[in-house]
Amino acid sequence: MLEELFTKLFEFRHPGIFLISFISNSIPFVGIPYLNFLVIISPFLKLEEMVIIALISAIGASLGKIVIYFIGTGLRATLSEKTKENLYFFEKIFKKWGFFAIFLFAASPLPDDVLYIPLGIARYKLSHFFLAVFLGKTVVTFLAISMGKVASDAIDMLLGNNLLSFAVFFALTTLFTIAVIKIDWRELFERYSMGRVK
Repeated sequence: MLEELFTKLFEFRHPGIFLISFISNSIPFVGIPYLNFLVIISPFLKLEEMVIIALISAIGASLGKIVIYFIGTGLRATLSEKTKENLYFFEKIFKKWGFFAIFLFAASPLPDDVLYIPLGIARYKLSHFFLAVFLGKTVVTFLAISMGKVASDAIDMLLGNNLLSFAVFFALTTLFTIAVIKIDWRELFERYSMGRVK
C-alpha cells in the first residue's frame, strides 16, 4: 500500500525533483535539504532510475547555482573601480585551481555560496563554473541516492517489514537532516582551513 502511494506521488517526480533541486540551490545560504529528499525516495528506485534522478537533480542544482553566480555579478556594479581591478587579479590567480575548488564545494556539504558569490563578482568564466558545479552535483546526488538505497536495503533485511523499515529509515533521515541543519558548517570549514580542528 505504501509503495503504491509513493508510485502515485512520483508519477511526475522528474519535474518535481528538478524544481526542488533548483529552488534549494538558488536561495543564498538558506537551502532546502534536497539531498535528503533524494535519500528518502531512493528505496523506490531501480539502478537506471537512480542515474536519471541523479542527473535531473544535478542539472536543477547547477542551474540554481547559476542564479547565485549572477547575484554575485549583480553585486559587482556596486563596487569601486579600484576593487574591480583588484578582483581582476583574483580571477587570474583563481584560474589555476578554481575548477577543482568549485567541483569540491559542489560535491560536498561545504557552504558553496561562500565561494560562488565572489566568483560571480569576479566574473569567473561561466562555462567553466557551470561544468564544475554540474560534475560536483552529479557526484553528490548519486552518492546520496546510492547510500540511501544501501541503507534502506540493509534496514529492510534486518527488520523484514517494509512499513517498519521505511519508518525507521525515514526517522534516521529526519534526524540526520536536523543535524546537518544545526551544524555550523561555515564555522567548521573556517576552523579547519586555519588548522584549528584537532
